[in-house]
Amino acid sequence: MKKFNLFFVFIAFAILTFTSSCKKDKPDSPPDYDLTKLNAVKVSSSPAVDGVVDNLWTDVPALVVALGETNNPPNDPSQIGNCTSCHAYNSDISVTVKTVYSGDNIYFLTEWNDPTASFTRGNSWVWDGTVWNRNAHTEQSEDRMSFFWPMGDISGSPYNTGGCMTKCHMYYPTDTDPHVSSHGIVDDAWLTSGRADMWHSKAARGTAYTSATGLNLTIDPATFEVTGGTFSMIGYADDKYVDVWADDATNGEDGGRYGDAGTSAYSHNRIGDKSRPKYMEKNPLDYADAMTLTQAEIDAGECVGDATNGVSDADASTYWSKYTALTAVIPERILRQTDGSRADLLFGAVWNNGKWTAEFARKLNTGYDDDIQFTDFSKEYLFNIAEFDNSRHGYEHRTSESYFLKFWE
Repeated sequence: MKKFNLFFVFIAFAILTFTSSCKKDKPDSPPDYDLTKLNAVKVSSSPAVDGVVDNLWTDVPALVVALGETNNPPNDPSQIGNCTSCHAYNSDISVTVKTVYSGDNIYFLTEWNDPTASFTRGNSWVWDGTVWNRNAHTEQSEDRMSFFWPMGDISGSPYNTGGCMTKCHMYYPTDTDPHVSSHGIVDDAWLTSGRADMWHSKAARGTAYTSATGLNLTIDPATFEVTGGTFSMIGYADDKYVDVWADDATNGEDGGRYGDAGTSAYSHNRIGDKSRPKYMEKNPLDYADAMTLTQAEIDAGECVGDATNGVSDADASTYWSKYTALTAVIPERILRQTDGSRADLLFGAVWNNGKWTAEFARKLNTGYDDDIQFTDFSKEYLFNIAEFDNSRHGYEHRTSESYFLKFWE
């Protein structure tokens, strides 16, 4: 009888041990995330920053950020200074955002719909057989995605953004325009105090420094936009900060927007009098290669032209046919390696048949005064988003209200 009882005691102990072991191996249930905020989830491995959605993003909660869209047509006096439609946050476009952090770094995944991928602006170059022309596509503006992070106390008006941290375009000055300028269209960030860290990705300026590739591309010959296929690029986002807005004489057209310390990811591809490009490639491999000009390509002898005199008419006549065959233009920027605080933001993006997927990565704490520092996981960090699309009149800016980023350990 004792042997029988001991046998059952042994079986019961084994079952309890096995059950306890299973409980230890079973992962904790997910936290009760606040889905009105952007929840930063701690992960053990890091995603690749290339615009391709890695598996670790699967269970990360998403924040859908609503965007406003101004109905202002260009130069329409009846609509000038009307910010209300943009701040209604009811456009057809929204951005889905996810965030993870691992070790010392933080990563952001953003996705939004866009029927075309735009990589050119009105300052890009076209050779018409006689002269260089920068006016053939003045309605163009490359696609962009931006984050705005307040540093310190923010105040300002108009509307409910804690000061309009989100960079936007305004049209010609009137008595009702709070962003008065003498230059027509202006880029503004409306802060009366405080400062915001600005992460500004530009599809043709810095983003494709490391790589640019296209697959099965369909290109509009009138606009040079990609309307089908897949375009991928890896490089840097433009790291800047937004200071208080001041009058036009003090801060020019950009409403107190300044570059962080260090070298940016691009320089101008134009000579001093702005009459012609400095360089053009002799034999671009494909559309992606033609639309991306790097300092490394110049140093390797793959280009014609020079920094003082630019591309000669003879060279333009010789090599321009390479661009027309690819439905490409000569870009307005020369991409280069960043340094200092301007090198903080890694960026990778993919446009695939009407949808952008883009990733940002940065250290939690960069140590630079012009960057937001994510050092206190008990704190919630305020931010805004803006999406810039080559729609309607070439420079459509859609902006968000303020949201909070919350860390989970």
